[in-house]
Amino acid sequence: MRTFQPPPDSVIDPVTRAPRIGSFRGPLPQVDLAPLGHGALFRLARRKRWLWGTIASDELLVAFAVVDLGCVASAFAYAWHFGERRMLADRSALGPGFCGRVGDSAEEGCAARFRCGRSAARITRADGSSAYEVEFKLHDLRLAAHLETRGAPTPLSAIAAAPPDAVATTQKRVRLGTTGELAVGDRRFSLDGALGGLDYSHGYPLRHTRWKWGFALGHAAGGEPFALNLVEGFVGEPECAVWVGDELLPLGEGRFEFDGGDLLAPWRVRTADGAADLVFEPAGMHREEKNLRVVVSHFVQVAGRFRGTIALPGRAPLRLDGVPGVTEDQDMLW
Repeated sequence: MRTFQPPPDSVIDPVTRAPRIGSFRGPLPQVDLAPLGHGALFRLARRKRWLWGTIASDELLVAFAVVDLGCVASAFAYAWHFGERRMLADRSALGPGFCGRVGDSAEEGCAARFRCGRSAARITRADGSSAYEVEFKLHDLRLAAHLETRGAPTPLSAIAAAPPDAVATTQKRVRLGTTGELAVGDRRFSLDGALGGLDYSHGYPLRHTRWKWGFALGHAAGGEPFALNLVEGFVGEPECAVWVGDELLPLGEGRFEFDGGDLLAPWRVRTADGAADLVFEPAGMHREEKNLRVVVSHFVQVAGRFRGTIALPGRAPLRLDGVPGVTEDQDMLW
């Protein structure tokens, strides 16, 4: 079985100039890719960074992101209401690269910002602070939240590489204590007591990159605090894991089956090692199809709930019965 290592003090080995590939129990170091020696044009064309987050409760699932693709930048946020069974808002904004930036740190000093016209978004964590501050203003959607790391489980981080020159780094934080408010038009919703999650990704992916992803956080049917991160493709198995209470446990690479013509039909979500056997029940969908020539993207993220079992060594199968989360299908030419 894969084991997690302590995180390295740098993403790139300063002597060998090679990525320090692996799965790590703990935060990602500041991402400095300069030792790879790529020039300014390569960095502008190939470096991709984003910070995605979610806030989940029995009532709501809110997702938001700032995306920095070098030549273009974007932000989006959407909110699904489980009780009303409808999308309260699904808003996004796109601008040239100078409108948005995601920094090199996922921890203290983290800064992801976007501003274009009347649209503004930021996710920040000040030096010396234990919390992330989130503020989004996209059309009639307003989100202000405080995501606290104290008391949350240790993050998962991973570094991966693929020939000839692709490098990917990522960090996942789960079960962050949340306070704040979502406003959509004249309606306001308290986020106090919800759970937050963050996905920081930064690297030089392949020009054509595809992946499928699932993320969930809440409680298992037996009451255990729970979170899940699975991916098929891209970084792959190094970032696949489950959190049960404060424990971080590895899983095999994800396997996602769904109807591309009906993305709101149930998804089958399993792992290559056979541990996870889940059904994802979609509710609402955020979708972006873009052809900007330099960037061509198919991006679908679906809000819903996970049901099924995860069999972990040495313990009874963990049963999920409606844990809120998302699945995603991405095909990027960037």
